[in-house]
Amino acid sequence: MTDAPPAISIHHLRAVTDESTVELPDRVVEVLATVGPDTDVLVSDVSARSFAAVIRRTYSKQEPNLAPFIDPLEALGDELVLTCQVEHADELVTVVLRATDRTLVAATAIDRSIGLVHITVQELCSRLRTSDAPGAELALEVASQCAAEERLRVFDQGALATARTFLTKYTMAAEKGFDVRGLDEFARALVPLGDEQPRFCIVQADTWVGFTAFTPGRTDVLAAMSVGGLSPQTETTEENG
Repeated sequence: MTDAPPAISIHHLRAVTDESTVELPDRVVEVLATVGPDTDVLVSDVSARSFAAVIRRTYSKQEPNLAPFIDPLEALGDELVLTCQVEHADELVTVVLRATDRTLVAATAIDRSIGLVHITVQELCSRLRTSDAPGAELALEVASQCAAEERLRVFDQGALATARTFLTKYTMAAEKGFDVRGLDEFARALVPLGDEQPRFCIVQADTWVGFTAFTPGRTDVLAAMSVGGLSPQTETTEENG
């Protein structure tokens, strides 16, 4: 497992965006001002060039005006940057900082409701039932309790950043008495994918939540896990789980 990147707070993101001379979309500033000070910031360290390639590949169709965000990244080549992502409803704000001094490189806000993808519980159960991926049976136990026609949101996010976040959050949850199953195998399957953005979905039944990751570019189940002991109808979000 690689070392985790440094923690970045909402307060720091507000400060660097307020003080920077880099031209930013208004929505970036608005979202950072709207979210609470304790909102989780998903941080990942990656080369600027490779992150630009991921953004171009993942979002260029629904967000054709990303050049002001991508161009400064590509100009940095293989320099290490910190990608800081904040979720607000269907929007994802991404602020990129230089890893050396945490100064602002670029920022953007993407509306992920455009081209939103869903999967039914019935289809998810079918994929989990026929998969030998680690943890598939754990997520299947949760999904099987839900109505077959229920539609689940499918979303893209960074594999390594997700693995790091889940390891931190759900190790702590297990220490507090929650029933966390399949965490290590789930993270182990994601880590080798680095900054690739596989698809994920979340299903909840009573006090259990199941997480499923799909192989990038395909519909195969990559890995799954489950967490029990939550309050019924507890809402979960993508990056934070």
